[in-house]
Amino acid sequence: MSYSLGTDTGGTFTDTVLIDDAGAVTIGKRPSTPPEFVDGVIDSVGDATAKVDKQGRLLADIDAFLYGTTIVVNAIATRKAGEAGILTTQGFARTLSIARATSRTNGFSAEGLRHYAKRRKPDLLVPSSRKFIGEVRERIDWKGHVLAPLDENSVRSEIARLLDLGMESLAVCLLWSFRNDVHERRIRDIAHEMAPGVPVTLSSEIAPKLGEYQRMTTTAYNAAMAPVATAHLTDLNDRLVDSGLEDGQLLVMQGNGGLDRAAQATNRPVNLIGSGPAGGVLGAKILSAAMGLPNVICTDVGGTTFDLGLLVDHTPVLTPTAVVHQHELYLPVVDVVSIGAGGGSIARVDPVTGLLSVGPDSAGARPGPVCYGNGGTEPTVTDADAVLGFIDPDYFLGGSIRLDVEAARLAIKENIADPLGMGAEEAAAAIVEIADNHMADLVRQMTVERGHDPREFSVFLYGGGGPLHGTSYAAKLGARSMVVPGGELASVFSAWGIANADIHHTHEQSSPQRAPFDPVVTAAVFAELEQQADDQLSLDGVAEADRVFERFGELRYVMQTNEVVVPIPPGPISDVTVAQIVDEFEARYEQLFGKGSGFSAAGIEWINFRVQAYGRRRKAALHKQTVHEDHRPEPAGARPIYWYEEQGTVTTPIYRADGLRAGSQIEGPAVVELPTTTCAVHPHQRLVVDEYGNYLISNS
Repeated sequence: MSYSLGTDTGGTFTDTVLIDDAGAVTIGKRPSTPPEFVDGVIDSVGDATAKVDKQGRLLADIDAFLYGTTIVVNAIATRKAGEAGILTTQGFARTLSIARATSRTNGFSAEGLRHYAKRRKPDLLVPSSRKFIGEVRERIDWKGHVLAPLDENSVRSEIARLLDLGMESLAVCLLWSFRNDVHERRIRDIAHEMAPGVPVTLSSEIAPKLGEYQRMTTTAYNAAMAPVATAHLTDLNDRLVDSGLEDGQLLVMQGNGGLDRAAQATNRPVNLIGSGPAGGVLGAKILSAAMGLPNVICTDVGGTTFDLGLLVDHTPVLTPTAVVHQHELYLPVVDVVSIGAGGGSIARVDPVTGLLSVGPDSAGARPGPVCYGNGGTEPTVTDADAVLGFIDPDYFLGGSIRLDVEAARLAIKENIADPLGMGAEEAAAAIVEIADNHMADLVRQMTVERGHDPREFSVFLYGGGGPLHGTSYAAKLGARSMVVPGGELASVFSAWGIANADIHHTHEQSSPQRAPFDPVVTAAVFAELEQQADDQLSLDGVAEADRVFERFGELRYVMQTNEVVVPIPPGPISDVTVAQIVDEFEARYEQLFGKGSGFSAAGIEWINFRVQAYGRRRKAALHKQTVHEDHRPEPAGARPIYWYEEQGTVTTPIYRADGLRAGSQIEGPAVVELPTTTCAVHPHQRLVVDEYGNYLISNS
């Protein structure tokens, strides 16, 4: 028997799925262990493997260890990145601090945009000081011609200065280097001569695209993450090898929804931004295809954040850029938006306004919610869930953690209920309702504001809190249906998606041209990118039959500053093909900005070319179960639960997952308890178990 193993490290819990040859899944779930997180990974993996192999050597039978990590995002958030130095063309040292006008509002919510006085340029997180930015004498023009040769003395002088300051890694971003990288490559050679152990990131390799500011931010962030990612992945790999894993089998999930070898990921750690959430979207793509659901809203309620992505016509929505602390990075990633709304989100009453707020601050894994008994003092959403009766304190994580409901009740009473002049249950219900509305609002922003009708989508509810809170926020949207994927699998669904991921690389190049586009030039650019992609997959050991390429263009109307991503059909590129591309661009533009918003008379520019390269891997089998028509399971018990829509407590039947089978039907109000999550079926809702073991919930 051989296995695939997927692990997803979150801010609160670390999830693991172990999948055997037949597709059977074994789940592991343990608290994360910030700031290093490796201990939590080992604990979670041990929890899963111990259920299959009591000898503890099952890692020797693993085909691949597939890992999603928040290490890069956490390092950025806590300012624990490596000290990166930057070398750029003379006269351009202030590119990062000048930034762009849009940097004042990048990443702001709709509410935040209303407060003009709070808008400001982002802090200079990378590097930590302008002293770590150096200039070298050279110049290349926009056509790639060398106007001024590289002054190597200036390079050596600046590298020596940066090393004296304590530089741990080097970012090199020269003007127009994506058209001619000869100077950047020479600087890397000099850096390796002077400081062999210092990693070097070249903008011409990490972000070979037009856009001086975004190229520099991407290059700088990658350089700053290199020491962090190298230390973390090396430590994890060593621990796993000591436990029996074969060296070289650690693959790391990237934000683009695919895997990279751990050794390669240490060179491009910026690609790990969005690593975990992308796994959930990928899992939804696989399962929704089997279910025949083309449009899916993917929602993940964890302990720290609420993550949201979309599948449109069975395809994850990708974005060519990512925003990190208001900095825009050239980073093609699955378009996942996150807010601080999860089980650990802290509830507070503003002492000035007297208003109740929930999040974005989180209790995280340490100390965690008050009910965990680990020293937490501020009430959280999980505390409110426990006080309302949704969570059985003796069955949390299958009984591995005993919750202190009375401590949670006291914290809510003292911090929320008393200041607001209400009872503890009423205050807890208000906390949950606010959190659920935050999540519903984000879904509206990702759908309605982007031209999608949420009523045409199914909503997948996963993460530890998704099945509990999702039946509330999804119902507020009028969604077509709600799906708890795989029952208990929902609590570790991102890890399951990671375990089913393919190897994935993104290759890009800026080569601006104006319509009418030359099919010969267009084909030549794509041919070069596809050759790079093919060479990379060959190094990854991917068989030629398993290599798949997808082509995209980024187009805009002349004089605009943002592009629209357009898929390019496979096969030879002809005059007919480029005409189809123009038509597709205009159709997508109107979908985004409204009918009649296009203006072809302005002219159309093709700015960037992209090839997404995939190395296909084996997927877990999805097994259908025999459906027992109209099966009515017996409750395992009942307890009083406070339902917001009833404005009071209702004695509610409690079901256990092992009492359900395909075809089971449950009328709300009800609660289904699973070892690692809880599903709430609200009044006037119905739950049906389908042939794949998914819980399908609808408003009755």
